[in-house]
Amino acid sequence: MKYIKLIFLVIFLLTGIAYADENIFKSITVGFEVTKPKGWSFVTAQENLDNLKRTKLSDDEFHQLMLKYATAPLVAMMKYPEPYDDLNPSLKVNIKPFGQLKGRDGKEVISLILPQFQKVFKDFQLVQAPIDVKVAGLKAAYVRINYSLQIPDGRTFPTTSELWIVPRGDYFFMIGAGTRQDEKTGSRKEIEQIMKSIKIEN
Repeated sequence: MKYIKLIFLVIFLLTGIAYADENIFKSITVGFEVTKPKGWSFVTAQENLDNLKRTKLSDDEFHQLMLKYATAPLVAMMKYPEPYDDLNPSLKVNIKPFGQLKGRDGKEVISLILPQFQKVFKDFQLVQAPIDVKVAGLKAAYVRINYSLQIPDGRTFPTTSELWIVPRGDYFFMIGAGTRQDEKTGSRKEIEQIMKSIKIEN
């Protein structure tokens, strides 16, 4: 069961044709499109891995497993170029097969992984319990949590993470976004605009 929870925190990528212009990413294979705000940057696979390495979790063993199984996300973006000496607002999209979770709705999927979030994130607080929402016109689930993000030099940043689970057939999209709780480095309205730009083919 620990492996199942781990896999939700790492990145799964379906190979196929994908392209990004200056502001738009589109994967033809999985039928997914998203537009980033002007001034934001798409994140490379190496930058994504480097960001994971800079994160310090309460469970060191879990952190090592997360790094071991991490691969490239479908798409990821951040507001500021790295290295950035504060919490960098970001959004990441993964795609994952339901597997043995087939038949569960988005809220059930989120509820399965919340206990793991509570275990590994310092000062965990559930701000918004899992609720039904719509993403790109599709039924989805949403949750929001606050916690203190720790980095290796000992500093912590008050972080808000938002997570959407968007089922589509045998797969689901897992969309995660992070901002400072006080929004000093970027607002959640920016995240909202990115979410509104998403298009998913049925």
